[in-house]
Amino acid sequence: MKKLIALSVISMSIFTFNANAKLGSQNNVKYAGDLSYKKFCEAVVKDDVNMLKRSVRDKVGLLASSSQGVLKKLISSNGMECNGVDLMSFSEQRKSSQVYKYLSNEK
Repeated sequence: MKKLIALSVISMSIFTFNANAKLGSQNNVKYAGDLSYKKFCEAVVKDDVNMLKRSVRDKVGLLASSSQGVLKKLISSNGMECNGVDLMSFSEQRKSSQVYKYLSNEK
């Protein structure tokens, strides 16, 4: 029984480390879902406002007729999600201060 408990504790610590590595590192990020929108999540992970702006411009005409319209749709309550949360919350979780500030000003 002690061996089983020790094995469980070791397994949990390994899985916890892997989860933290995925959340803490820019290199260990996986994308799922519609990959044509991955640049938005990547911009948050890298805290890169210019990448976010380029991604918004790329969607003009597809989502809305202007960059502001695209951004408003993305950050709306039923907008896109990264890691299961909306773009604003994701940027806050990732401590992407520049992107969060930019999105807050646009909201």
